Amino acid sequence: MTVNKGNVFSAEKLTEYMLSSLPEDSSPALNNSYDAVAILSHACMIAVGFRLVGLGEDHTLEAPPDPGESKPLPQEWNISASANYAFRYAHSQSSLQYVIKISRLGGKIVVNCVGIGDDKVHTLQVAVKDFLSESSFPFSILEGDNSESSRRRLQDLFISAGRVTDLGNLMKIQIIQKVAPGLHKEGYEESAHAASTAGTYRQHQSPPHHTNPSPAHDILRDDRMPPHAQPRPFNDPLTSTPRRPYPAGDFPPPGFEDEFEINRPVGVAGPERRPPNIGERDLYPPGLGPHDPLRGGDFGPRGGIGGGGMHPTFEDPLFGGGEAGNLNGR
Repeated sequence: MTVNKGNVFSAEKLTEYMLSSLPEDSSPALNNSYDAVAILSHACMIAVGFRLVGLGEDHTLEAPPDPGESKPLPQEWNISASANYAFRYAHSQSSLQYVIKISRLGGKIVVNCVGIGDDKVHTLQVAVKDFLSESSFPFSILEGDNSESSRRRLQDLFISAGRVTDLGNLMKIQIIQKVAPGLHKEGYEESAHAASTAGTYRQHQSPPHHTNPSPAHDILRDDRMPPHAQPRPFNDPLTSTPRRPYPAGDFPPPGFEDEFEINRPVGVAGPERRPPNIGERDLYPPGLGPHDPLRGGDFGPRGGIGGGGMHPTFEDPLFGGGEAGNLNGR
């Protein structure tokens, strides 16, 4: 039977391929939903010009069909009680033969395809309940039923006509375009999604050094020393905070008194000690200041910076230093 030309993966065309592939005088023609997925997978291969040459790797048909011709499958194609199927195909545009094995795995169907001699397996997993209605099986071709009625009943095994097209597109993208890319068939176009998917796959499979040809540090060429040791924590929260800079402009704001020396440059000592060292002079012998006279220091309470004893004078920094003492001594 030769199927009409057009979009070979439309629901109508795939159903015609399925119907023409069912064995004659078989009742039921399809035992369960797994048979339906297997016959649809076979229809997708026939739709793009593959021809069946055997059931599995060791089986060979006596009279293989011509390219583009859909003949009924042998009676034993679905004889396995465990829902395992095998088909071997050839194509006029390829020197390889292709084997498809379909297996039931729980509530899913797993489709594996490999080109003999290529040994690269491509896989498709299908959740049967997402495409077919279990209550519609088994399916039989009624005696006296015309082809249009049988095709419509066969299509009704699926949840909708769109589900037939969806499953066909999955076969095209995940199996056909990967095992035999670039096929030319009237009514058949490769999906751009498969090309982008293949590009993404190759990108993820690229070795890491391809994505980073120039590493940041080459231990064989870069003789960098290890970083200097630093105290922990490096930013000590207990250290004094840096002083604020001078106010903006040429002069400080009017009336601004730098009481806390916030504008004093860092490292420059102020004129006074804050707080005053009251009682410091009491650590030395009477009459001697903090500077030893044998080393060039002055005698008496005026030696060095005045003040510091338990009885502060007007020269003590507590009262403003030596200037205040001089004024009171006049």
